[in-house]
Amino acid sequence: MAGLTPAGVICEIMNDDGTMARMPDLIAFGQLHGLKIGTIADLIAHRRRTERHVHRTLEAPFESVHGGSCRLVLYRSEIDGAEHVALVHGRIEPGKPTLVRMHQVDFAADVLGQVQGRATHVPEALRQIGANEGAGVMVFLREPGLTGLADRLQGVVSSSDRALKAYGIGAQILLDLGVQAMVLLSSTRPEPTALEGYGLQIVGWRSLGGAPS
Repeated sequence: MAGLTPAGVICEIMNDDGTMARMPDLIAFGQLHGLKIGTIADLIAHRRRTERHVHRTLEAPFESVHGGSCRLVLYRSEIDGAEHVALVHGRIEPGKPTLVRMHQVDFAADVLGQVQGRATHVPEALRQIGANEGAGVMVFLREPGLTGLADRLQGVVSSSDRALKAYGIGAQILLDLGVQAMVLLSSTRPEPTALEGYGLQIVGWRSLGGAPS
């Protein structure tokens, strides 16, 4: 992107007391040594302005046995050609929080009902989104690889690796739908980094059991 050799070094800058340097420490370090600093949020914000990795290919009404009437929006990734789906309930208003479930599709759990998987997550999430008074979105991030199921079952690729790769695609889909403030619907409390680079903000959490926080 900078027109330089595509190479870099990953390292940790440590303070004199052995603790990891945070942004204020790094700014002082950069000024002392004449180094330029750019954050991941800066990089994401730049790519948001200059690049688009997904585009809408279809939009249609959809009736779900779990969540009732909603709107289906189909997206195609320009990176690998994979199709991703967003089910939208209600009218998204940028100034109001939207209930959001970001779901990495797992064929073994979501379709086959794998016991140690998360077989109830899809119906439960759609039920909560459908019953929500405000707007809600469930984004289904699909596996692009032809051997994705085999790779995961054999331990070649972990679910966390798959989720990390799809993170930016999911954020761009939410941005395209007009989502800004989010109440995340999740069985865990992930801490996604650099959300401000996408113009997204987490303002609350709700468990798949329905308890807000």
